[in-house]
Amino acid sequence: MHFAFCLYKHFPYSGLSLDMLRIANECTQRGHKATVYTGSWEGDVPDGVEVIIVNHFGLTNHTRAGSFHSKLRKHLEGKSYDAVVGFNKIPGMDIYYCGDYCYIGRSYLRHSFFYRFTPRFLYFSRFERGVFEASSQTNILSLSDREKAIYQQHYLTQDSRFLCLPPTLEKARWANLEKLPDRVALRKSLGIEEDENLVLLIGSGFSTKGLDRAIIAMAALPEQLLAKTKLFVVGQDKIEPYKRDAKRLNVADRIQFLGGRKDVPALMKAGDMLLHPAYAETTGGVLLEAIVSGLPVLATPVCGYAPHIKMAEAGHVLRKRFSQDELNQKLHEMLLSEEKEIWRENGLKYGQNPSLYVMPQRAVDFIEQTCAQRDLYLAGEKRQERDESLYIINELRQALQGQDSFYDMMNIDGKVYREALGRRTLRFTRGKKDYFLKMHTGVGWGEIVKNLTYLRAPVVGALNEWHGVHRLKDLEIDTMTVAAYGIRGRNPATKHSFIVTEALPTETNLEDFCGKWKQNPPSTLKQIRLKRWIMNKVVETARVIHENGANHRDFYLCHFLLDAHYEPDEQISAESKLYLIDLHRLQMRRKTPERWAVKDIAGLYYSSKDIGLSSRDLLRFIKLYRGKPLREILETEKSFWAKVVSRGNKLYESERRKALVKETEKKDSNTERSAPNANQVQHTENAIKSDQIGLLDNKAVSQNHIAK
Repeated sequence: MHFAFCLYKHFPYSGLSLDMLRIANECTQRGHKATVYTGSWEGDVPDGVEVIIVNHFGLTNHTRAGSFHSKLRKHLEGKSYDAVVGFNKIPGMDIYYCGDYCYIGRSYLRHSFFYRFTPRFLYFSRFERGVFEASSQTNILSLSDREKAIYQQHYLTQDSRFLCLPPTLEKARWANLEKLPDRVALRKSLGIEEDENLVLLIGSGFSTKGLDRAIIAMAALPEQLLAKTKLFVVGQDKIEPYKRDAKRLNVADRIQFLGGRKDVPALMKAGDMLLHPAYAETTGGVLLEAIVSGLPVLATPVCGYAPHIKMAEAGHVLRKRFSQDELNQKLHEMLLSEEKEIWRENGLKYGQNPSLYVMPQRAVDFIEQTCAQRDLYLAGEKRQERDESLYIINELRQALQGQDSFYDMMNIDGKVYREALGRRTLRFTRGKKDYFLKMHTGVGWGEIVKNLTYLRAPVVGALNEWHGVHRLKDLEIDTMTVAAYGIRGRNPATKHSFIVTEALPTETNLEDFCGKWKQNPPSTLKQIRLKRWIMNKVVETARVIHENGANHRDFYLCHFLLDAHYEPDEQISAESKLYLIDLHRLQMRRKTPERWAVKDIAGLYYSSKDIGLSSRDLLRFIKLYRGKPLREILETEKSFWAKVVSRGNKLYESERRKALVKETEKKDSNTERSAPNANQVQHTENAIKSDQIGLLDNKAVSQNHIAK
């Protein structure tokens, strides 16, 4: 067979270029022919591979890419390749090797609404849509489950079109580390003294790899430690801006730019740690390379291969919301850590796993399979209406036994849990699993206008919950798992949509569970441990979503479901979960505005007023939420927490009034409806005032707890 590979640009230090060559070499070893179409080629051309240069022109990245695509189509006209494989997002390819992050997913979170009208966004989003949309015929070689989920979130790409590849490492390159000179000799050849720390940052595209962050972290090291630490930067990119940064921060003499290198294994064997504070990284193959060579790693969690650091126990992964202070602190700690040798041994052991070295074989298997079954890949997918989008996981599709159209999903019968204007929630069973279906049938323009009048974003369908579930999953917050999603129509007042989620293993919400604490406070060690675990999880959930630009808008205890498990010694098991549900009003931005953070925390405060929490509990919440000393918080953020208390108390008072009115109406059901009398209202107000904690006004209480 004859395969064509299409790549904008090839250069020898690009991870994408290396992956393309590995796959092309595997093809030629199996007796196939491989032809590469590229805009430019640097380096040697391997035997058996034909390279065709596609001349193109453009002043910007997107115009150059557009020119390349236009000229490429002319080159491919009249050619009869068995499969055309794209290594960049090019519509019309048979297979796309997904080495890039989701452009739309990243842009929506990093840029303003107006960015979506720029020529750059319009071009790249159009090409990405041409590859991933449900009507596309392109199959996808995916390198990261995380990135696959983000693509499906925005394009509803069918599962059947994906093959998730194992990690990509070239075994011959990393299997001969023992044949390299010993570590002492390598360090001596690099001018590194025995008592010095050698930190490596490896990868072309310094702006994406986070070199600016690394330079700041180096400058933040204590003077004595900095004098014993060097940063070697390996990769092909413009270095002048970073040299200026290093000079401005007085660390220029501690940083060396080595350019592109072919002796990376030797550098890793000589190094003390890999620093990779990337802004975006689909995989981050250099992380795996460092792990298997025994080099401890410090990286951001945006890298697709970051989970391997945790699995190998070979370093540290930063928190989801990047903090330069955290990077500075972790670099300092890891350089001085006594665990460096343990991380090194763990990494070398992890590198013995044979599944790390079979990516090219799996990729070529998929290409051959695509050629053999070209017309069968989408046979199981039903044709959709032009204004309809539908996504169903394979397990549910099989359980539905053909009744899986948009109409079928909107007409499933089950036990109804809730009905409201334009929205209905029910539970149903298919196969051996229970599911929840939430369907939206349009709220009408009146409801939309009313919400806009109050400056609230109206909920007009299931799209918000669909994006919300994916966002929380990406932030590693326990929530529902989506089994199906569909939308039909464009009119926001009348469009129909639904979302199906797998039933969670529990229906115990925190409002009911914790409501017993006021009368029966946790007293046994087991109960106290559970209370503390619950509080920590609630705080962590609030902190993570607010640090990452999201807010819930219905952030009450009743929307947390508890699934608690215990070890034999009555410790809380790692299997315990606290699920956050009801995400249809979740908002996502680049940064959470203060007023929405106040609303969420006030909702928690309001819903916790009747569960018997003490002032100590509330102060502990504040400390964990901010991650700073309590004294500093109360001195610098008094206004924020005063707003939280005020809003929570007003909400509590309002709900108590409503409850009193309902109680009165129930007693006087045989008479005309009437409002509560003045004495009843005054009694309610007195009860509320006596129940308020006065968290910030009572300075003596606060200072007493600080001292404790």
